[in-house]
Amino acid sequence: MKRKQTGRKEELMQYVIGKEDALFVEAKNPDRVIRLWVDRERGAKNISCGSCEIPVNSQIPYHSHEKEEEIMFIYRGKGILEVEGGETFPLEPETVVYVPPGIKHVFKNTGSEPLCFVFFYAPPGPEQIIRKMANSK
Repeated sequence: MKRKQTGRKEELMQYVIGKEDALFVEAKNPDRVIRLWVDRERGAKNISCGSCEIPVNSQIPYHSHEKEEEIMFIYRGKGILEVEGGETFPLEPETVVYVPPGIKHVFKNTGSEPLCFVFFYAPPGPEQIIRKMANSK
């Protein structure tokens, strides 16, 4: 870790983040495990990054992001992406999903193992919900 003096405040700059350093949340209804790796609290200004693990027969909530773009990289499991209007797309390892601002979407695990992916928001913002979830426990 490196501390950077900005004149106004000291910022924590961590360039390599291990699993033990990520903010961890076990979410319910629907069940999923979320890790927040990079956000403004780590010094990022224009992007955030997290990961999500969706158990078999579970999903992330149907949602959209008002002004943020989201990119997701699937690295394990199988499922479907459903976007508003009911259109569906298969999800499998080494698939990238791009969701523009304002598009409602949901990931559903339809496979026999956890569906795991990394997500990025630009600009950052929606990941703060994960911080609130962690702080409410």
